[in-house]
Amino acid sequence: MKLNQRTRWKILPTVPDEYLNASALPHLITQLLYNRGVKPEEIESFLAVDHRLEGNPFMLPDISKAVSRIYKAILSREKIAIYGDFDVDGVTATVILVEGLSRLGAEVIFHIPDRFSEGHGLNVSALEKLHAQGANLVVTVDCGVTDLAEIKRAQEMGIDVIITDHHIPLESLPRAIAVVDPKRKDSVYPYPDLAGAGVAFKLLQALFHKDNNEKWLARFLDLVALATVTDLSPLVGENRYLVKEGLRELNDSSRVGIQEMVKLVGLRMGELDSEDISWILGPRLNATGRMNNASTSYQLLTTQSPEEARLLALELEEKNAERQKLTTELLNRARVNH
Repeated sequence: MKLNQRTRWKILPTVPDEYLNASALPHLITQLLYNRGVKPEEIESFLAVDHRLEGNPFMLPDISKAVSRIYKAILSREKIAIYGDFDVDGVTATVILVEGLSRLGAEVIFHIPDRFSEGHGLNVSALEKLHAQGANLVVTVDCGVTDLAEIKRAQEMGIDVIITDHHIPLESLPRAIAVVDPKRKDSVYPYPDLAGAGVAFKLLQALFHKDNNEKWLARFLDLVALATVTDLSPLVGENRYLVKEGLRELNDSSRVGIQEMVKLVGLRMGELDSEDISWILGPRLNATGRMNNASTSYQLLTTQSPEEARLLALELEEKNAERQKLTTELLNRARVNH
């Protein structure tokens, strides 16, 4: 076999003796844990994947400001708009906050931007439309932390903005009511790699923290797992726990859209794993956002009609096939031109 001369192997250092002696695990397992950056005191919780990996939502930056402003909007009957994104992470995060805030009695509308006409992030024309619909408060999910000009314009229109995001901020933060992002430089949250849906879920945890709604909140973990795996967020720390619990919820999901999609692609409820999300479910949910807009995916995740769910699952299947065909054609052209 002829080796590629440009290949460079990155050999990780051997596990130190003090790390090796910190547990009674086999040498190979210890080496793998060391390679992943798991600290000796974290080994037990990493392997157990239990609630000890959960972060306190109130450690997230500006989370108390966000909770206070949302409760003020609910009590004063203000209309709240959720501003999402067109990928799986953005769509699932939108569903999480729309359904969660509705449970609290909020009047909620939402906007998921079109990939081609609006692009990622806040769009001034979309903010104007939301304001025209009566929204005085906009909560972003999976976007907004770098949209300084758009948030300034929102303020000028009389819109308050709460940002929930997981992208890296610029040197200056937007002048929003709250900027909830675990990647802020001043964040003390122990798990900075949450997906956008993970941040949205933590906001719900903070909003419901006095109401003993843990069991009800768990119904959103299927969406958090879909987002975390599809968005390629590192499966370490809290993400590891959220995906483990999310897979349990996904395999027993009450969402008829998920049930129909699983049935259509030949998978079985009760047997789904992270690879099924990565290679089968995630790409289908992403397909409509890549081809035009993500409304079909949102509808699939929220519908309560089995018949509508079946039709939406079929539409996603067709869009995914179309996406695969276009990708193959572009790759073939690139090889010919090369």
